[in-house]
Amino acid sequence: MKKLHETLRAGVDLRSRLVMPPMASEASVGGEIGEKSLAYYKKMAANEHFGLFILEHNYVSEDGRASEKQMSLSDDSKIEGHKKLVEAIKSVGPDLALFLQLNHAGMKTRGDLIGADPMGPSVRPWDKMCRAMTAEDMERVKDNFVRAALRAKEAGYDGVELHAAHGYLLNQFLSPLTNFRDDEYGADRIKYPLEVFLAMKEALGDYPLAVRIGGVETIAGGTTVDKGASIAKAFDDAGACLLDMTGGMTGYSRPGHKEAGWFKDLSLAVKKETEAPVLLTGGINTLAEAEKLLDEGAADLFGIGRAFLKDPNWETDKL
Repeated sequence: MKKLHETLRAGVDLRSRLVMPPMASEASVGGEIGEKSLAYYKKMAANEHFGLFILEHNYVSEDGRASEKQMSLSDDSKIEGHKKLVEAIKSVGPDLALFLQLNHAGMKTRGDLIGADPMGPSVRPWDKMCRAMTAEDMERVKDNFVRAALRAKEAGYDGVELHAAHGYLLNQFLSPLTNFRDDEYGADRIKYPLEVFLAMKEALGDYPLAVRIGGVETIAGGTTVDKGASIAKAFDDAGACLLDMTGGMTGYSRPGHKEAGWFKDLSLAVKKETEAPVLLTGGINTLAEAEKLLDEGAADLFGIGRAFLKDPNWETDKL
């Protein structure tokens, strides 16, 4: 794979344009990182094709937990486990850049899992599964994101990624399918996710902060490609070091699309409007496909997810 000829913002040098995108391994117990996770990531890090790993989503607070076996960085006690994970991966791939994805599930959780009613930007008229967040809730969650990001920095990650895609809380604010608020956060759906990002940026200083954006949805009335590009531009202007473009409330797949890079129309639209490197994932299975997308100018970085998960030795015969 052709080398990345520039660094990400904030000075992150990548040895390759290929990225392992965040994929939940569901190997945690009580949010802690155990031997199973250490072994899994060390095995993946042995593949020299990749320049960046964005590790799976970690919940920033107990009320934002997405699943029983999800990793956590919700309190200081989790820092030590993350330090061990960073050290384990770097022992195999010392020049591999490591980002950690931070997330809050919002309404995409269960009351029996978190011990409280799930919350989101608003209660959808046809769905009473969650309560609408108050101003106090929003301030608290924003602070939880900031604290988790600082923990990730202390643990030794090279950067963090804010998750605003795939139907989780910040995506719920971005999407017209789930944000029916009648206040300023409904009138301007990017306002709260951007406030969270800027609070993290202020606390982190020059430390790299990426964002995964749910930039298109396949349901009528959802986020369009044009709107996704405008959202990306707002985060770009705010100083994102990487724009990781994917689907929104309708998820990371795209019905009717089987081609390599099935969010290419989105990434191309984003590249026209922004300066930060753009990451494209979805259906890329071979080095040749990634090279072709690069030659087409579809993106700067390319995520290899399920193909890499299926075969940790993916394309090593082509090194």
